Amino acid sequence: MLYRLANRPAPAVTKVEVEITNKFIPGPVTVFNTVGEVKGSEKPDEFVVVGAHLDSWDLATGTMDNGTGSCVVLETARTIAALAKQGNRPKRTIRFCLFTGEEEGLVGSREYVKRHADEMEKTSVALIHDTGTGKVTGFATHAHSKAKELLDPELESLKEMSGWQGLDLGFLGGSDHQSFQPAGVAGFAARQEIDEYRFTHHTQTDTFDHAKAPNLIQGAQVIAVTAMRVANLPDLLPRTRVVTPKKDPPKEEKKDKKD
Repeated sequence: MLYRLANRPAPAVTKVEVEITNKFIPGPVTVFNTVGEVKGSEKPDEFVVVGAHLDSWDLATGTMDNGTGSCVVLETARTIAALAKQGNRPKRTIRFCLFTGEEEGLVGSREYVKRHADEMEKTSVALIHDTGTGKVTGFATHAHSKAKELLDPELESLKEMSGWQGLDLGFLGGSDHQSFQPAGVAGFAARQEIDEYRFTHHTQTDTFDHAKAPNLIQGAQVIAVTAMRVANLPDLLPRTRVVTPKKDPPKEEKKDKKD
């Protein structure tokens, strides 16, 4: 409404007065995750989770952390729902989650895992977008080598996209994918071009003007393709990880002491 008023031909409204009343209330305060899904055609009781966190830091409007991720999840949901209406429904259910309380310690995603504990054995993967407006370059698979082996050929077509580099066996921390890992679910964090993330997130400059639409479209395309391919695999992704054990440091040779 303010945008429309500001763009009216002269004489236009040039000043708006707003009265805002704030108050402190005792906690804890109940907040909610926002969840939707596209039901699977063949295995509706098996799941692929696509997520981001809806809450943000309090210094700005939280565009890069994590309005951008939330937009990518919503666009992925819109795309997959449109495909389903056209007759291309995923075989497994794809669930879209905007978690709250991530900034306070992954609270929303941890609660989701707790409340959906009976579904974790049937959840194939959780794909999380949480590093701002940069293009998605791949996913950190957290040493899920068997899952990577299965997915590499499935995601071959993404090589045609700008920015895509592929899956790796590395680790990324600090977001909602971590909540799924103790339950045995493959939690994959999107690797992204850093872009302006380090200069904006958790600061007063985390504002809408830093969002870059072409990069977010690329991210939604990557997430949508990945989610659909995982949902249509013959089986759930393998749950075991292969972590290379750290080698013990070389022992120092003992030397005879001399008087």
